[in-house]
This record gives sequence, C-alpha cells and structure tokens, in this order.
Amino acid sequence: MNKNSPVLQDQRIPIIDILRGWALFSVVVMNYATIYTWNTHSIKIETDALTSLIESISEVILGSKGWTLLAILFGFSFSILLQKISSSGQPTSIFFIKRMLWLFVFAFVNTLFFGGDILNDYAFMGLILLLFYNLNTRTLFILGITILLLTPFLQSFLGRHHLLFTPKNRDLFYEFYDKNTFFDYIKANLIMRYKWMLRLSYSVILHLIQLGCFLIGAALHRSNFFSIINNNPRFLKKIFWVSLSLSIVLFISQILIEKYEWEFNTYYNLFYPEILCIMTFITTGIIWMYNTGKAKSIFSGLQIVGKMTLTNYITQNIIAFFLFINLKVDWPLYQYILIAILVFISQIIFSRWWLKKYNYGLLEWLWRCLSYGKIFSLKK
Repeated sequence: MNKNSPVLQDQRIPIIDILRGWALFSVVVMNYATIYTWNTHSIKIETDALTSLIESISEVILGSKGWTLLAILFGFSFSILLQKISSSGQPTSIFFIKRMLWLFVFAFVNTLFFGGDILNDYAFMGLILLLFYNLNTRTLFILGITILLLTPFLQSFLGRHHLLFTPKNRDLFYEFYDKNTFFDYIKANLIMRYKWMLRLSYSVILHLIQLGCFLIGAALHRSNFFSIINNNPRFLKKIFWVSLSLSIVLFISQILIEKYEWEFNTYYNLFYPEILCIMTFITTGIIWMYNTGKAKSIFSGLQIVGKMTLTNYITQNIIAFFLFINLKVDWPLYQYILIAILVFISQIIFSRWWLKKYNYGLLEWLWRCLSYGKIFSLKK
C-alpha cells in the first residue's frame, strides 16, 4: 500500500475505535438532552424525581466526557497521521492544513443542523496543534498537563470579572429558535455556533482544555501507551484507581462547595478537573474490561460505530434536527434520552452492514478523498 494513503480498516487499533464509539454514545445522549433544554427554555416545568435522576446521572457519567475523550483520541490520530505522511516524504503541514480546512466544511454543514457542533473546534484547534508537532513526547505530555492544570485558574479569574457569558447572544439565539420555522432554526444554529459560542467560557477555556487533551493524545501515541498498558496491566489499574479516587474527592468537594457556598471555585474552578478525572477513570475502566475479553458483543458494537465516527456524528445531528428541533416534540427528558440510545443502537446495526460492503464510512471516505486529492476505492 502507498504510504501516502489512509489507514485501512484492518490496520486500525481496536481499542481506539471502541473508545470513539463510547465517546460518540456520550455525545449523542448529551446533545439530545441539550436540545431538550432548548425546547423547554421558556416553559416552567416542575422537575420530577425521574427527570432529576436522569439529569444527575447523565451529567456525572457523560457530561463533557465525550468531547474531552474525543479530543485525546484526535491528538492520538493526529500524531499517527502526521507520522505516516512524514514517512512518505510528503510535506506534513500542507497536507494537514488542507485536511483541517475540509473539516471546517463538514463542520459548517453540521452546524446548520446542530448549533452545538464540535467539529469547528477540532478543525481550528487541529491547526493550532500543528505548531506543536515537532516537540518530543515528554514535552508534549508536560505541556498538556500544565495547560489542563492552569486553565481552571484562568476560568475562575474570568468568572470573577463576569467575562465568561454573553446573555445578549443567547437571547438572539432563542429569538430565532422560537420563531418555529425551518430557516429560522438554521439561523439559530448558526448564531449559536458562530456568535453565542464565541463567549470566553467557550472560545478560550474550552479550547485550552481541548488543546491540553490534544497534546496528551499525541504524547500517548508517541509513547506507545497502549502497548505499555497491554504489557503492564498493573499500570492501567493504577491509573484507574487513582483517577477514580480523585473523581470521588472532586465530586464530593463540588457538593460541599455548593452546599456551604465556599469560594474555592472563584479562585480555582474544579469543573474541568472533575470532568477529566471522571473521563479518565471511565476510559481506563473500559480498556481494563476490554482487555479481560468480556462483554465482546458490546465492545464489537462500540468498535463498529467508532470506525464511522464522522458519519455517525453528523447523522445523529441531522436526525435530532428533524425530530426534536423542526418538530419540537413535546416529550419529557427521558424520551429524548431513549431516542438517543435507539439512534445509537441503529447506528451499530447500520455501521456493521455498511462496513461489510464498503471500506470506509461515507463521510470518512469523502474526507479522505478531499484530503489526499485522489479517489480511493469505497466499495470492497
């Protein structure tokens, strides 16, 4: 195979696709739950016990865990791709810039259907990540950890000065969203993505967290992390137990801070440290269970979905647009979550069928063709 060509399905790392699948599940559940809040923002709803329980569980287990994990996996894949391109003798920067610019195109199309799109951020931060490509593994890891540890200080600083939010752009989003017409929904999505989401809590804080995750992901690839934990399962278990312990401490701390109105978060915001610790213990727990050889059917389903992450992600948002946004169904939260689960299961079935006939997901194939500037065989 030509070195300057995409990785074939049988050359992929199974656990990476499994983790992508899990992250995609987290994203679809939380995105659909987010749309529920859009549809009910002007309605006074008395929260029942079931809704409160669903909100609490989904927020703790899934909230922001999907995109942070995907950011680490993006950095991991970034390192693989540029290493492969570099070994082929091709100019890495030109190729990767072209690839990210095409991702912007996919992101814009996706934004028309869902204003909370994350692809714009991967494309933008992917270009920034290119600046760090020549750093060694140790430097990438230290820099990534440093960014993740220091960003909560900046978040608290901006919060103390009331610079994190922009109610004006939020109100503009709802102004169009509440007009209840097809094109106004699209306008609302564009406003959310390209105006409301430019607030400092997103454009600065989230992007710094994303960059930190990217750098750690790249360092994990450079250090052959998955080979290390396969040969040293005790190391994996240590990461699991340490991250679980920190998650419990941070979770309880947040409860106490809120209950007793302590000012700790005004100086060091624990929001992202808690998210990253929970994401780490869940991720290492998945890897640990996968390595035991148990729950093979579940991991097989996650893996098959993860092979078509781009296609499945955008498809999830298109379904949500026509079902939840365009129709604005009057359903309780648990039905939104149930639909998210059913959509994900249907994507497992579809992805399995599709990849029996084709080498790549449809959008993955198109992105590769546009990135490499040549047509690859789609059908097997």
